[in-house]
Amino acid sequence: MLSYIRIPDIQIPGIILCLVIAFPSTVFANQTEADPFRPFPDQLAPSLFNEVQDKAFGGILDEEKALYYYVLKHLRDTSLKDQKQAAEFNLQQRRSEIKSLRDHPERELPIFPDLFKNSDRYKGRLVTLTGRVRKLIHYPAADDNQYGMKTLYEAWLFTDDSQQNPTVIICTEVPPALKEGLPEGSDVIDHVTVTGYLFKMYVYNAQDTSRVAPLILAKQLEWNPKTADERGSRLFSQILAGTLIVLMAGIAIAIWKATQRDKKFRERRLQKKQDQADFSQLETPQEKTQPEKTTPETKNSESNPQPDSGT
Repeated sequence: MLSYIRIPDIQIPGIILCLVIAFPSTVFANQTEADPFRPFPDQLAPSLFNEVQDKAFGGILDEEKALYYYVLKHLRDTSLKDQKQAAEFNLQQRRSEIKSLRDHPERELPIFPDLFKNSDRYKGRLVTLTGRVRKLIHYPAADDNQYGMKTLYEAWLFTDDSQQNPTVIICTEVPPALKEGLPEGSDVIDHVTVTGYLFKMYVYNAQDTSRVAPLILAKQLEWNPKTADERGSRLFSQILAGTLIVLMAGIAIAIWKATQRDKKFRERRLQKKQDQADFSQLETPQEKTQPEKTTPETKNSESNPQPDSGT
């Protein structure tokens, strides 16, 4: 899979490369005091990116290759912590320029829409974005990049406020689990953070037409799966399961107790009936019927009277 960002192995004009390599301090140092957006020594001067052409077809142009690789080298060799501090400083500077945010400091700045609409304001400035990556590929760096870079990684990052519009990230490092691309069986990874320079607005071919996306050059991708949330979810599941077990046990005990109460009630009722029973009444019918019985002799005397002896 070929990347639109990949640079063909074309020889860099020697004079451009020499100027960037031999005189970086001269190019940047003269603008340190004049540029309020270079608060840290490790942050490049935004004016260095003035000659980069936005929305130009062809990815990175030949005349941009020297700066492209120099920025990647600069990012590789500087502290990610300092980069993040500079990005936060730039963000606060940007917020101070927007009246609605000055009046309501509690509001969030939608970084992607602002970056997309005001790319000139962000050009060459460190910025931090967080979102999910849906595409991650790697390919060899140009052989003549002069900095010993072997592999570049290209990630397509989607933020919560980008409305399905990607930010294309080029970096030299990724977590070990992403060396070969997205994890097997995954088509997206979440909780990815990147800090880097907006290099240009570049054109890519979408399914329906050509579109524009910010191109960020960065030191590395930071992938921070929410292990705490997963642990919390597991803990919640365990608590829920435990609660259900206790509830079911409580119901079972309640049913058993009710059954025992019913059994005892029936036993007491039966015992009460037995205690109230008058067994003497069972002999009464026999006593009443015995006087009424006649012996055979009595019946015979009554049915066969003796003749009168005087006749």
